[in-house]
Amino acid sequence: MDSNKATSAGGATPVVPVQLYVVRLSPPCRAVWIYMLQNKINHELIDVDFTQGEESTPDFIIKNPHQEVPILVDDDIVAFEGQAILRYLATTYTNFAGYGNTARERALCESIISWASSELHRVVGYYYTYPQFLDRFRLPSDSANEALIEAGIKGMTKHLETLEKRYLQKSPYLVGDEITVADTVVATILCQAEWVGFKFKIWPRVNQWLDNVKQQEFWDRVHDAHYQFLRELEQEVPQFD
Repeated sequence: MDSNKATSAGGATPVVPVQLYVVRLSPPCRAVWIYMLQNKINHELIDVDFTQGEESTPDFIIKNPHQEVPILVDDDIVAFEGQAILRYLATTYTNFAGYGNTARERALCESIISWASSELHRVVGYYYTYPQFLDRFRLPSDSANEALIEAGIKGMTKHLETLEKRYLQKSPYLVGDEITVADTVVATILCQAEWVGFKFKIWPRVNQWLDNVKQQEFWDRVHDAHYQFLRELEQEVPQFD
């Protein structure tokens, strides 16, 4: 057995805290963090602020090839990208807790996580939300940036229709009757649209599902920075119903 792992009722637990490097406004970071809290995985949270320049960035991040978060360090093992970190934690420490109760549910859960981590985050975050706030994601010209945002709106509408009419038509959660990691991952991404005051009211099932997902344990703690950012924006960003 690995020297940093001890047996427990859930499978294993790290003796020495694993290190999780995060930016708290990042959906993948929040999804990984809440999973670790809910499954009592011994960890040390390390905040990374890329806005203050390299001098304030942890040396480990600077030396990492991708220099992006989340990054998990467990003894001599390094994992990056939220989806890969979640799978590592589920495999190593939780016996896939939160991934469903059957092989079918687990396969669907992992498939949704993969789709959300790539396609959904690309549309909601990198096309629609981030170009309106973060210079590093803006296109050089205003017209090109506006076209990118418009593409994000169209893509997000398409995905919301799929969630509304396919996944949530017969069950309260994306995989079935119980909340899974897939719900958390998708919800953290959709929350980014709240930065621009986007509302989900015309998708009633999605709206109710999102409210339900936000009731899970540790959600408010993990999203404290997100809510603080929303409070700072509420007087500046128009609200869309």
